[in-house]
Amino acid sequence: MAKNKEIIAFGIYKDGLKVKIAQLALINGVVTVQNLKETILSSVLFRQGEQPSEETIKPLEQIEDEIKIPELSEEEEDNFSLPELSEFDRSDSYDDSTNDDMLPGLRDLQNFLQEFPLEKGKISFNANEEQISYFQFDSSYGTKNLQKRLLEELLTKEEIKAKNYSFDYILSHDKSGIAFVHTGRFKLFHALRDINLILSKEKYFYKYIDTNEISLINVVNHNYDFSEDEYVLVLYIGFDYKAGIVLKNGTFIKIFPIIVPDTDEVSMREIIYSKILLEQDISNIPISKNILLAGDITNDDDLEYFRSAAHEGDNVSRIELNQLAVQEGHENKITPEQIARFAIPIELAWKTLDTKHKDFSTTNLLPGKVIENQKYFKIAWHGFLVLAAIFYFAFSGTIKNLELKQDIIKYGKENYRIERELTKNRELIKRLNEIKTKLTKLQENLVKVDKITGKNNQWNHILDVYSKSLNKNRLSWISDISSKKDGFIVDGYTTNRRAVIAFSQLFPESKITSVAKNEDQGHIIWKFNISSSYPDPKSWKEIGEQDVETVEPVETNVEKDEEKPTTEEVTETSIEISEKYDTILSVYFSGNFNDALNQFSEFIKAHPKHNLSYNAKYFIGECLYLLNRFPEAKKTLEMVYNLKGNKSPDALIMLGNCAEKENDMTSATKYWNTLIKKYPDNDLSKAAKYKLDKIKGK
Repeated sequence: MAKNKEIIAFGIYKDGLKVKIAQLALINGVVTVQNLKETILSSVLFRQGEQPSEETIKPLEQIEDEIKIPELSEEEEDNFSLPELSEFDRSDSYDDSTNDDMLPGLRDLQNFLQEFPLEKGKISFNANEEQISYFQFDSSYGTKNLQKRLLEELLTKEEIKAKNYSFDYILSHDKSGIAFVHTGRFKLFHALRDINLILSKEKYFYKYIDTNEISLINVVNHNYDFSEDEYVLVLYIGFDYKAGIVLKNGTFIKIFPIIVPDTDEVSMREIIYSKILLEQDISNIPISKNILLAGDITNDDDLEYFRSAAHEGDNVSRIELNQLAVQEGHENKITPEQIARFAIPIELAWKTLDTKHKDFSTTNLLPGKVIENQKYFKIAWHGFLVLAAIFYFAFSGTIKNLELKQDIIKYGKENYRIERELTKNRELIKRLNEIKTKLTKLQENLVKVDKITGKNNQWNHILDVYSKSLNKNRLSWISDISSKKDGFIVDGYTTNRRAVIAFSQLFPESKITSVAKNEDQGHIIWKFNISSSYPDPKSWKEIGEQDVETVEPVETNVEKDEEKPTTEEVTETSIEISEKYDTILSVYFSGNFNDALNQFSEFIKAHPKHNLSYNAKYFIGECLYLLNRFPEAKKTLEMVYNLKGNKSPDALIMLGNCAEKENDMTSATKYWNTLIKKYPDNDLSKAAKYKLDKIKGK
């Protein structure tokens, strides 16, 4: 290999609508990060049910024995060079009409890829997670006919016969391992090949397709040296792909998905860490001893939280690639946080540059036909004459077409940002129209009620008062009014938090029962619930004639929003109660179980009828369990279960855990069987079944 020769590789990682690309280079034996970029697509790449185009790179027909396709040597592979595309390569696979009907997501990807010289390097990317099936096997499978036996476990006979799959597996030291199969087409691969025809006259060269799990295992094995008896948890939280991968001695042990609802960052971290603790309790292995953060939870705040929540002696750090160099003088400085966020695409590119390294798995899901088509071929002298004639006539017929396509790319690039802005504006207009429609419907309903009830009905009076108040407080609306025995309840929304106070003063004995903050398209919206008594008919005239308070709009930016009402305006609202509850939860998740136990008890005394008191009772049971006070824990958890609330499944699994700690396996089995029978669709039923199977195996 020539000195100072630069070999480039690209790792492309698609996670839902997010795409990340890492550009690495190998120069004089040193692997260097040159560029890291990401984008979010505005839509999927292909419509539902739409088939990607047929393969665009087809092998030339063999002319007797004149065309030979030998294996590449390492030297040839490192110095590969591909011919330019001609119409002979393009005519069977590309249709100009499809570009006009291109989905926005595919066009976004096309514009994003223009920022990288993909034709100058080799490309590797991750497999579609939703099309991957896994199968863990033990050493009893042996190695004889292993591939055939694993395929029969993962696929039906019809699927094997159709050959519409890619398959591979990894083995551990004791001959156990994990097999995985990808069924159907690789959508990202076919999108890249279609875009290749538009952006470049040279064919892109594809090297590897790996699963996300294999990439993360490669990262750990290549950059860390843990002892043989240490467990390692790689915690990856991305756009759609969120999982924990447990390793020991560089070998895959298990993977567990992490489901995180849309919530704020603090709550998301708490949910993730509680999931780790639950998984650790279920599996009975110390997976929290070494935690490596990767993906989109690698900033300093994330690192600080997980370290503060971890137990003494646990090691928590963002994943590091110490053997990787970073190009100096880059316009945007590449930080350790970015390295951890781009761990998967970096590993894909790194493996592409260093295929022979012992720490990288030899797995590859890239279809064999594609690998074969990209190999070099040798042709006899008269074969070159035939090919030259074909290329000449094809090239002369496509020059004009290529020029037109380049113009399309130019204009498309100029309008790209405008289209993105239009998309955002259309979404905002859609939201505003929905609000307008709701307001119009409310006005129509008020007219109908007025016609039916007349002017002397109390409901007409209530609606009339609220209607006048809504007219004075714009961008506020009522979603529901319902009656109760001695009054009525109003649910509504407003963009001005102070308007809630005005609405609560419209009728006597009104009480704000809840106020919740929501964010939609960058706008703050407050959802409120107000409970009121029916007004005395004698006071209708007085209330109806008084001037309803107008609340001036409040800016929704962060600085202005921090000007919250004083305690004289709203005392002990549901918001404050919820904040108090969240504070206690933070104490619990930090590991201070004694303090959390005392604070949960005080919370229940202060708010015995609040719905969060039920949840607090459950967490008292968990605190007692974690403090090894099992009899008290069982008593509390029995009470939670008997209340038949949303924590009943959690209470059953914890009751079984308490019994297990007391070596009362009969009671533990009873509790877990009850959970499976009464809540078969609950995720905790899977954990109960796992524990029961474990007892039977002893």
